[in-house]
Amino acid sequence: MNRIIYIGILLLTLHSCSKTMELGSLDFEASLHTEKVKAGQEMIFDLTGRANIITFYSGELGQDYQYRDGRPLSLSNPMVSFSSDAWYGTQQGQISILVSTKFNGDYTAENVSTSFDAGEWIDITNEFTLPENTGTRQTVSNGPFNLSDIMTEEKKGIYFAYRNLTSTVGNPTQWTFSRFLVTANTLLGQQTIMDQKTADWQLAVLATPGQASTGTTPGTSVWFPRNTDRNAIVHNWIITKKIDFSDKDLGPDMGTPIKSYADPQLTEFKHTYHTPGTYIATFLASNVNAKDEINVVKQVKVIVEP
Repeated sequence: MNRIIYIGILLLTLHSCSKTMELGSLDFEASLHTEKVKAGQEMIFDLTGRANIITFYSGELGQDYQYRDGRPLSLSNPMVSFSSDAWYGTQQGQISILVSTKFNGDYTAENVSTSFDAGEWIDITNEFTLPENTGTRQTVSNGPFNLSDIMTEEKKGIYFAYRNLTSTVGNPTQWTFSRFLVTANTLLGQQTIMDQKTADWQLAVLATPGQASTGTTPGTSVWFPRNTDRNAIVHNWIITKKIDFSDKDLGPDMGTPIKSYADPQLTEFKHTYHTPGTYIATFLASNVNAKDEINVVKQVKVIVEP
């Protein structure tokens, strides 16, 4: 074999072995150039050592290293609101506003009646100021009412219902409910959990002699029409699908590659934080070859002032 070629192969082999051996340690460090920075100004990170690949997590929403495997979106302070409209009648106590964490989702009249008799529904009617039945039409905005005390720690979900039970005393009232809205607070701000269109309202007819009604106008309102026969007892429910308050998975937070294998070594890196606060900035440094990989994580606390 040509001596020059042999020497070249030998040097290449030694270099490869040397790179493999280098994976046993990775001398990489990250620190702050200044202790604090103003929002909108560049924060300078000083970097020392050698790393083939570096990925940066700023610590901001969507770029937080601790959520690299997935970020749960927790819900808090769930609020419900709606509008109620009463027409013509004079009956009192005709409408009840109910919620349940125990209802099984079976909307048949028999099951709804059994569920109610078993005490699975909580009456929250008194938390709202419904229109007074005086024989004239009235529209009222109801809520918001905080459901936190009703939502279980397990966040199993809540069913919301309007219940219409007439009597034989006074003229029955026609009720219309609209603008139903359930919201909750999250780290992304207030989020809509359910609204009038997405509630998937279901009607349970427990007793409506002399009158047939679907009880719903999809997407805009739900309603209980008047029964012209004041001696007939009407007993209907309109119920949402389960309102889900469980944590949502936003997926993993992602880092930003700031150095690839072919790039020269970095001695500093700059990033601008636009929102005041305290962040944990993370540098994931890696050395990689065909056989092995070694990673080092370095974190620094960043204080961003207004």
